[in-house]
Amino acid sequence: MNLALHNQQQCLDQLGTAVASLGSDAFYPALCQAFTCFAEVSDLLFLYFPDQQRPQCLYSNLANEDQYALQVSSYINGPYIFDPYYQASLKGAANGAYRLKDIAPDNFKKTEFFRHYYKATHVNDEVSYITALPNNQHLHFSISHAQPSKLFSAKTLSFFYSLSHIITELLSKHWLLQDASSRPSNNTQPDERNLNQALQQALKQFGSTLLTPREHDVLQLVLHGHSNKAAAERMAISLSTVKLHRKRIYQKLDISSQAELFYLFIDALSSAKASDSGDPLQAYMNVS
Repeated sequence: MNLALHNQQQCLDQLGTAVASLGSDAFYPALCQAFTCFAEVSDLLFLYFPDQQRPQCLYSNLANEDQYALQVSSYINGPYIFDPYYQASLKGAANGAYRLKDIAPDNFKKTEFFRHYYKATHVNDEVSYITALPNNQHLHFSISHAQPSKLFSAKTLSFFYSLSHIITELLSKHWLLQDASSRPSNNTQPDERNLNQALQQALKQFGSTLLTPREHDVLQLVLHGHSNKAAAERMAISLSTVKLHRKRIYQKLDISSQAELFYLFIDALSSAKASDSGDPLQAYMNVS
């Protein structure tokens, strides 16, 4: 038996242990163990996304506190709203396995989210199983490549995709079988709900009072990491029109780059209140 088939067999055997652990605290460690059969795999992470709240880490195999702070804590404290996986869940992505390079916008590596969060994690290739839970909740099981400079092999990816239905069903079933007291709390506290809503609303409304509707649409796509070409295709307009819109956006906001656009958004957040429902940039410009 070659190494690839041996690893797959080990993974399937360990999945049996995960099945036997459904509903218990041993489930997440057992599921992690199934994937550590592959030398390509390193960090494994289960993130729970409650409705109208920040995500919570349910389990990870991260080796130390520094890794956890870098990959989990810093993510939960705000940047998650730019995560392509999170955005996919909000837009109703079907349960399944998704590779970051296939789900992210084409200009993702030029975004400040990538440069200042994702790049720092040294994760070059990632597969995440996205599972929808009841009441607008979601669960992401993230699998990262062990070596920053390499990608998962075609055989490994094919095997991961073949497990898509099994893994998402296991995650969903475990959630339902867990004792209610063992589940993470989804009691939507006012402060937490307001923070999440403020972030989402600020991102959605950012620049809307200063820009035309078309310019605002372009700004949203650029902020999320879409190139001019991708924006043109999504909006069904010409590339030259997108470039013109982008030029006018930068002129109106007195900026000259995508990086400055991102930091303008971050600065505007500081002027927005949790109760605000409008454009955070308007409050920011009134203060500055």
